[in-house]
Amino acid sequence: MKILAINGSPRGKYGNTEVLLDKFIDGCKSEGADTEVIYLKDKNINHCQGCFCCWTKTPGSCVIKDDMEELLTKVSEADVIVYATPLYYFTVTGIMKDFMDRMLPLNLGEIVENDKSYSHPRRIKKTTPTKTVLISNSGFPGNYNFSGLAETFKVLTKGNLAGTILCSQGGVLQGINKSEALTELYKPYFSALEDAGKEILTLGYIKTETQKILDTNVIPSEIYIENANKNWR
Repeated sequence: MKILAINGSPRGKYGNTEVLLDKFIDGCKSEGADTEVIYLKDKNINHCQGCFCCWTKTPGSCVIKDDMEELLTKVSEADVIVYATPLYYFTVTGIMKDFMDRMLPLNLGEIVENDKSYSHPRRIKKTTPTKTVLISNSGFPGNYNFSGLAETFKVLTKGNLAGTILCSQGGVLQGINKSEALTELYKPYFSALEDAGKEILTLGYIKTETQKILDTNVIPSEIYIENANKNWR
């Protein structure tokens, strides 16, 4: 099974998002998955210019020649796509949004109705639909901050989002391996991340008990806020 992970953090391998993604991918690899991580910050991806040539003059092909041409092929071949992005103003990062906008050539221009909802059908229909997983982290405590982001991906996937890993208190992630206390504290959470990767591969979803761990703040909010605020003084 092919897993394509898209890391939309401007910090790439050195961001908090990578800490989460790395553990999830470890779980996928343990089940024999063929995995690849794309770092959007290292790619040349221009803004969509809204010309719709990919639907009219050059069907299925964007007139902008940059790295998206190669990435669209990878997206088409993937069995699971993992969107990994830090929360920027309650949504994806700018480079992730450009990537998502430029996926337009994969769809047809016509509008179709399906169970009272409307969308553009895929240009190439797969026997088994591609699964989508969303991974994100926020510097705030409280999962309600992800509500807009999560809704975007529910609509994007037509309600077929295979898994969501939304980590609040993300400001500590880079420092976990530098602190024995934090390392010990986050062991169950990191174990659940790997389990989530395994479960997406073997079951197609994240188990309820695994999701419960991933949805729970590891650090009490008042302690996290106190320490986070000290770092900005």
